[in-house]
Amino acid sequence: MSQSDQAAHAENTSSRYIRYLMEWCFWAVLIGIYYQQTTYFENHIENYDFGAAGWPRVIAIAALLGATFQLLLQVHTLRSGLPFEETERINFSIPARDWIHRIAIFCWPFVFLYFTPRIGAYVSLPLFIFGLLLLLGVRRLKPLVLVVAVVYGLMLIIFTRYFYVALPVGAEGLFYNINIAIIEFARIGR
Repeated sequence: MSQSDQAAHAENTSSRYIRYLMEWCFWAVLIGIYYQQTTYFENHIENYDFGAAGWPRVIAIAALLGATFQLLLQVHTLRSGLPFEETERINFSIPARDWIHRIAIFCWPFVFLYFTPRIGAYVSLPLFIFGLLLLLGVRRLKPLVLVVAVVYGLMLIIFTRYFYVALPVGAEGLFYNINIAIIEFARIGR
């Protein structure tokens, strides 16, 4: 490798460090603003020690930890010399079928948000997770069922049993009753 190649590689590496640090700073500022906004509804709630701002702050801290972990992983990969971004230089076209698939993945959460107030979060969430897994290419029954069960179970435990978050229970009579039954089941023994 010539000296000019080594200099170009060192400059490229240092610019990547700066890029990764700037990306982390962007996320840290965005999360900081989100965290600061939680002070506007910091009220005491009966039967809940952390107040109204408790679970949004947990999400903010988890997001900051995730961004920090991503930064550390990127720096480690860069120091190891692994070529994980070499595909950025290759110009390739994406077939129309793949674009439609990407648009479907992007639009799926909006479908979830549209139906949740009508049928309730406790009914729509497992359907959302199942549909998202299918869109992401999971086709085997065992992983589909296990992922839906674990994520839905954790959501019930965390938001319904511990944080007492009032998720939408649905506007339709049948779905309202199903959602209330799920909430009562999740809070058994409380």
